[in-house]
Amino acid sequence: MERLCDLYFELSNEDRLEILRKLEGETMNVTGLARVLEITTQECSRHLTRLSEAVLVERDPDGGYSLSQYGHLSLKLTAGQRFVSSHRDYFTDHTLERLPPELVSRIGELQGGRLTDNVMVTFGFVESLIRDTEEYLLFIHDQYLPTILPLGVEAMRRGVTSRSVELKTKAPGRSLDPIRPDYITLEDEEYFIQLWHEGRIKPRFAEEVHVFLYLNEKESLIAFPLSEGGFDYLGFSSGEDPALHKYCMDFFEYYYERAEPPDQERLARTDERLDLYKNKGEE
Repeated sequence: MERLCDLYFELSNEDRLEILRKLEGETMNVTGLARVLEITTQECSRHLTRLSEAVLVERDPDGGYSLSQYGHLSLKLTAGQRFVSSHRDYFTDHTLERLPPELVSRIGELQGGRLTDNVMVTFGFVESLIRDTEEYLLFIHDQYLPTILPLGVEAMRRGVTSRSVELKTKAPGRSLDPIRPDYITLEDEEYFIQLWHEGRIKPRFAEEVHVFLYLNEKESLIAFPLSEGGFDYLGFSSGEDPALHKYCMDFFEYYYERAEPPDQERLARTDERLDLYKNKGEE
């Protein structure tokens, strides 16, 4: 515990932390570091002495400083804390308690993302992501957004494949809703179910979902649940940041592997719903 407290003490100084970050990718001398940090060489030298005594940096015979292996590892492990602290307000209202520890420990990989601080921005990003999908669409959600299914059908017609983790919203024996939403045409519903049977759409189902996530071959978005439960759909979008995209991909695979594939009864209920719509004469 004493060494941990010592480490946190060294990292608590903004200049010392910045020195470590500057040395992460290159070797620098005292003069160069002082100039970059805009501090005196004497002050920079004192910081480097402390960091050397803490075995976080090493000095070569030519006077250049670089991170030690211990320094590299320590700095890497602070990435998650830096990310969480920079979004303190978000993580005050949202929880990661239900998420797997191995993914929570990698939360720093989201640092290249952009916070979507408005639900409409999130939904707009998801719609744009689906429109731009060329190869595959993966998602975990608690409900379909009104515009998602038509956009999904358009993507499928372009040859896109899809995998998803969704809530078990229909229990065995539960009556079917006879009203089809206006935003889903009968043609789209029929085509969607056909693709489901063909295996181009591969949904799996879970009793509950702990993340709202969408990604294609380039972009991704992830939103965490509120502390009191449910989602406000605020989260982090990647643009084309590879670290965030890989994180979202690993998140998806973790939950997809643990979700249940549709059974024959569910498939039968899906066909029954389509027949019900046809019998209603809806167009």
